This record gives sequence, C-alpha cells and structure tokens, in this order.
Amino acid sequence: MTPLEDKVRRAFEDKADQVPADAMPPLRLPARRRRFLSLAYGGGQRMGASARRGWLAAAASAVLVVTVIAGAVAVSRVMPGSQRPGHGPGAVATSNQAAAWVAAQVSRSAVVSCNPVMCQTLQAYGLPASDLLVLRPGGTGPQKSQVIVATATVRREFGGRLAAFYAPAVIASFGSGSTRIDIRQIAPAGPAAYRSALRVDVEQRKTVESTLANSLQIVAPPRARRQLLAGQVDARLATLVEGMATELPMPVDIVAFGDMGPGVSPGIPLRSVTLAADTADLRSLLTIVRSEKGSYRPAHTEITRSGGRSVLVIQFDAPSPLGLFDPPRHKGT
Repeated sequence: MTPLEDKVRRAFEDKADQVPADAMPPLRLPARRRRFLSLAYGGGQRMGASARRGWLAAAASAVLVVTVIAGAVAVSRVMPGSQRPGHGPGAVATSNQAAAWVAAQVSRSAVVSCNPVMCQTLQAYGLPASDLLVLRPGGTGPQKSQVIVATATVRREFGGRLAAFYAPAVIASFGSGSTRIDIRQIAPAGPAAYRSALRVDVEQRKTVESTLANSLQIVAPPRARRQLLAGQVDARLATLVEGMATELPMPVDIVAFGDMGPGVSPGIPLRSVTLAADTADLRSLLTIVRSEKGSYRPAHTEITRSGGRSVLVIQFDAPSPLGLFDPPRHKGT
C-alpha cells in the first residue's frame, strides 16, 4: 500500500464511523415468485370429417376474419384514439428504456415491484426473479419493495394512492402519455416523512457541499461548482470527494457530475462523478474506492479515456439514502 492510499483510506474510515446504523442500504427482502399463465391453443380438423365440411369450415373462418378486420378498420376510422394504451412499438421501446435504466442504476439490494409484463422485461435485462415483486390486480401492494416501476397498468391499478401513499418520488421517467413509465422510490414511513427527510437532507447537502465548491483543493468547471453549491450531489459521493480533497497532496480534478435520471422529482441527487488525474493516481484512488463497504461502496468504478485523458468514473446506485450527513447521535439524547 502506498502512502497516498494509506492516508486516503484512513480519511474514508473516519467518515464511515460517523454513518448511523440505519443509513445502511436495505437488505434484500424476499420477493414472491412469479407465476406465468400460459394459453393453450388446441383443436384442428376432426378425424373422419368430409372434405366438403372442411372446405366449408375454412370458408366460414375466412369470411369471419374478413368481417372482423373490416369492423376493426371501420371503428378505427371513427375513433382514431381507440388503440389500447401500452401497446405498439413506442410502448415496447419505452419499456426497454426503463428496464435498461433499472438494470444499470437501481441497487441490487433493492426489491423492485412491477406488473407481470414489466417484470418479464426486467428479467430479460438481467434482474433475477428473486429481486422482483409481481403486482397483480387485487393483490398486495408494493410496500415490501424499495422501487416500483409504474407503468400505465400500475397507475390504473393504484390510482392516486401511488404517489399519495406508496411512492412520492420519481427517480427516473421514460416516454409520455399512456406509454409513460415512472421509476418511483417507495417511502416505507409514508410520503410525509419522506418529504420531511428529503428537505433536511437537501439543506445538509448544501452546507457540506458548499464548502467543497469553495475549496482550493477542488478543481471543477462552473457547472459542477454550482451543483455543489445547490446541494445536488449525492451525500455518499460528496463524502468521497471530501476525503480526497482533505488528504490528497494535489487538488481533486472534477470533470463532471452525472447520473440523474430523466424527469426526476426535485431534490433527487446526482450519483456519479468523473475525475481526471495521472493514470497512477487514478489507480491508487480506484483501489481505495473499491475497498469501501456499506453505503460508501460505489456500484460502478472504472478508469477510462475521455477527451484524450484518463478519467475515473465513480457511480453510486439508486435510490439515494437520506440522512448520511446527520450529526452522530449521543446516548441519552
């Protein structure tokens, strides 16, 4: 271990000791197993039927098909908006976008609730069935999950209770109209408690991150400094950057913050940062960051090339925990 690694590791460990026990990511909860219902198509020509009867049956089927098609065309001309919502190429593309985002961004310790069709799409993108809570009409709600994929089907099922009772915050949104899919964060203690905790968290982020924005040990473009001043950076990420700025012999070169989902609710923070430095320094930082545990262990770290230079990408998963900047609670208080 190099002296640089040792210094930064000690700084991170000091920070980790200040994290309250209830700030750890939630444990994976048991999800109900998915049960697929299949349709069996049987029939066929009855043995011993005459050729004429078979011809008449085929002709009658053809007439029926033509009649149904003609009726459908007539209805569509009278009612241009009569196509069922949630179907068609646009809906499929939106489902794929939402599933890809969940697979890449949501914590693997989180249970994701979804309707059967969306759950199947999520499985196709790599989420195991044990991480999915399948929502069925008249069944239990999404309380035992941390994230809900709110398709049009889910919104119809839960109505106003979805935002008012279960999941007040949107952490990503895809599509529009009847094909819109919102990725929402479940509030286990209820929306009122969540909104109160979020307001406190944003103010605490502003206090801590404004110090980083004005630090001489931080090199950052104007946009990144404004994001720090506004408290828009995830507390886990800000803590790592603070440790680097405090202990490194050279300034921390921030290229950009990122990974905010599209269409998010106010207060949802940025969960990734791109840092620039010499390759050797980036490798030392990568080793340290990958050794972190609990809330401060990133979901993804990678040294890559951007703009002709080496950069380190650090990304935390969603949803972001609240209250990591709370002062330590002393016994008897």
